[in-house]
Amino acid sequence: MFMRISKIKLVNWKNFKRAEVDLEYRVFLVGPNACGKSNFLDAIRFLRDIVRQGGSLQEAVQLRDGVSTIRCTAARKNSDVTIGIVLNDIDDKPEWEYELSFNQTGGGITDLRAIVKREYLRNLKTGRTFIDRKRDREPNDYLLGFTHIEQATINKDFQSFVEFLNEISYLHLIPQLIREPSSFLKATKGEDYYGRDFFDRISKLNLKTRNSYIRKIEKLLQIVVPQLEKLVLITDEKGIPHFEANFSQWRPHGAKQIEKQFSDGTLRLIGLFWALLDGNKTLLLEEPELSLHSAVISQLPDVIYQFQKRKNTRRQVIVTTHSYDLLNNKGISPEEVILVEPEGKEGSIVHLSAKLPEIKALLQSGNLSIADAVIHRTAPADAHQLSLFNEL
Repeated sequence: MFMRISKIKLVNWKNFKRAEVDLEYRVFLVGPNACGKSNFLDAIRFLRDIVRQGGSLQEAVQLRDGVSTIRCTAARKNSDVTIGIVLNDIDDKPEWEYELSFNQTGGGITDLRAIVKREYLRNLKTGRTFIDRKRDREPNDYLLGFTHIEQATINKDFQSFVEFLNEISYLHLIPQLIREPSSFLKATKGEDYYGRDFFDRISKLNLKTRNSYIRKIEKLLQIVVPQLEKLVLITDEKGIPHFEANFSQWRPHGAKQIEKQFSDGTLRLIGLFWALLDGNKTLLLEEPELSLHSAVISQLPDVIYQFQKRKNTRRQVIVTTHSYDLLNNKGISPEEVILVEPEGKEGSIVHLSAKLPEIKALLQSGNLSIADAVIHRTAPADAHQLSLFNEL
């Protein structure tokens, strides 16, 4: 069943003392370094970590080093951490509203433990409330260590909501992890979001789907990778899967390379295209422009849109970026761009570009793209001082 996140609310979540913003089918998160773009995505990943197989509230919190690390440093009297989302259905009508507030209990000789302060789930179509918990109404602290959405005996009545969260995807592919996965320690907790087990995941797909994906990726790579003729998945003598590319050259049968010899940009494109092909729930992408030529970067918004169109339903894709080239695309509307800006010592604030008068004025004043309107706002005020630094 298709759904997308149409609204998100964050309170005391990492960089954000408070943030609430609408989300479109395609979203571009823009902001300076360390302003919280990745942490914004991580709020969505947090909900997924609660409901995934083997996941839980405690596990999701521990993966992030505890409530004290998660909580915004600007939090004052109310220190509860809150994540709220609204999901729209295939007709883009609001269907589910969920909110989770949590804090921690324990200390001293008692281990610190996350505890639910408020959990609420309502079907906006039927008006039925499935979850309505408050700590003052449920004094059993042990039971408050578990959300209802993570418990199979309870969540069967709202399984479509839980399944949506469980199928959210995140990708921030690191080429070195793909080339030399055995050189890096495998995470003891959580999942592989960075490419270490990329080929294992590919090889586990059914043959028909896998070959279909590889053919599509091959055709896309032929457009941007010089002399690439063919891309196939092979298995070496140890049973380890590899991508093998054939490049045309003076030899009659061309030259073959496996992924260890691919460029960073080629590996990132393979990972990006695969992520866009595989699945139909919300996809979170970190800086897809890395290692790519500006001419390719400028086409990424259109590529994402084309992948969205090929599905029976439009898949939601949320992207973080620093790239002027990526945003300098006439097809991007201000409703799709979210600006994350530091607010002094109070963390970061979130703006929908379409609601900022100065950005609306710039876009209406002439032939400007959204990149012209927002990128200058993300630059550090003193960036020019770097070239003047003489204490090396």
